[in-house]
Amino acid sequence: MGATVEELGAVVLDGLRTAGYQESTVGQYEKTIRALTGFVAARGGVYTPALGAAFARLTVSPRTGRFSAQRRLDYNRLVALLDTYVLTGRFDLATRKRGGGGPRPASEQFVALDASWEQDMADRGLAPATRAAYGRIARAYLVFLEDQGVTGLDGADGASVLAFLESLTERWARSSLFWVVSNFRPFLKFTGRTDLVDAAAWPA
Repeated sequence: MGATVEELGAVVLDGLRTAGYQESTVGQYEKTIRALTGFVAARGGVYTPALGAAFARLTVSPRTGRFSAQRRLDYNRLVALLDTYVLTGRFDLATRKRGGGGPRPASEQFVALDASWEQDMADRGLAPATRAAYGRIARAYLVFLEDQGVTGLDGADGASVLAFLESLTERWARSSLFWVVSNFRPFLKFTGRTDLVDAAAWPA
């Protein structure tokens, strides 16, 4: 007989605290565990990876009706932990160190969006080199926005995309920007912002 989310969640929370995670992070896990508990309870009460995958796809906030990068991050990281436990009998609670890949955003919303984009690329099985290229240009844009005082995607517009691409001409030949834009557009599509996608139409 499988375990319930309550049973698995209790072990996760205890492990997080033992591993020294900040209480704010533990609180986010608790919130997600409650959401998953209700989701699984309505579908038999026993957690399975299939139910976890269905839960992780619920990326639209019922409050706003819009895609939530934070929700995607929270749901995917909990499901990844539970799936690991179901398959191996243990949780992987090691904190991950950030590697290279250029500057990274610092605001809470952009950190969550970056993590969600990385997870999405991994879920789709993109090659490591492709993920690195797509991730690097996406983070560069988010850092560019932060430099302009913007800390959430709601504050971005098409003009910010054009200004970002223009800023790249300091390092790239204008004739090379088509390749840069081709790496940038998948991220913009991921955000669900068609106005940003439309703005990334760099002329040849």
